[in-house]
Amino acid sequence: MRSESASYPVCRGESASGMYASPEENHDITTRNSLCVRPFFSYYGGKWRDTPVNYDPPSHETIIEPFAGSAGYSLRHPRRKVILCEIDPVVFGIWDYLINVSEREIRGIPDVPLNGSVDDLEICQEARWLVGFWLNRATTGPRKTPSRWMREKIRPGSFWGNRVRETIASQLRFIRDWEVHNCSYEECPVWRKSTWFIDPPYENAGQHYRFGSTEIDYQHLADWCRSRRGQVIVCENKGAKWLPFKPVAEVKTTRNGRRSKEVVWVRDD
Repeated sequence: MRSESASYPVCRGESASGMYASPEENHDITTRNSLCVRPFFSYYGGKWRDTPVNYDPPSHETIIEPFAGSAGYSLRHPRRKVILCEIDPVVFGIWDYLINVSEREIRGIPDVPLNGSVDDLEICQEARWLVGFWLNRATTGPRKTPSRWMREKIRPGSFWGNRVRETIASQLRFIRDWEVHNCSYEECPVWRKSTWFIDPPYENAGQHYRFGSTEIDYQHLADWCRSRRGQVIVCENKGAKWLPFKPVAEVKTTRNGRRSKEVVWVRDD
């Protein structure tokens, strides 16, 4: 485990978007006053905001996320060794880029013109993908052009700009020793006893991802989850039957006025 004396950021008083939080969000984030790193990009179904309240902390030195996405659980526990597996080459490419890119390069990525596109920027493809996730909120893939909210400068701290650039650049040191693999959960190269945070596309609501629920054999996934060694935390939505899930919370979604009834299956041996 990493040194307890290392300097890690304390996340309090701000939302996952990097802007100051509403009272409800502020309560969610500060209840446990956890040490964490903020999201490097917003991703549909991400668990960064809800991890301190809804999911047990890791009981092992290593955290493995076989459906990495934006790795919200791991970002809440930056002192641990983190291994990510991600089948989507775009999401994998972003993480590989972030782990290796310099702070100077991130700070040098320009703004996207409000009437322009990421393709207008003279940067590498992985950087375009990263910026693309900041042009709209909580999507399953990067966008090329600014959303209406970004164009109309609604909550400007939530979109690509100086604040986001600086937050990302200042946090890169905390993920330098992370591992990321471009593979499916079945091909995860690690078998040792670990904390497994398994957040797949939900069986009934995960069809929007590039590699979504229609491509997953959930009975096979259930058997695979049961075969993991250590602490296993599996996320799903109410109605899923492929594991004996238990209710955990109702959480806000990106859709106005809608809430998601989250369930979880946990085992720790």
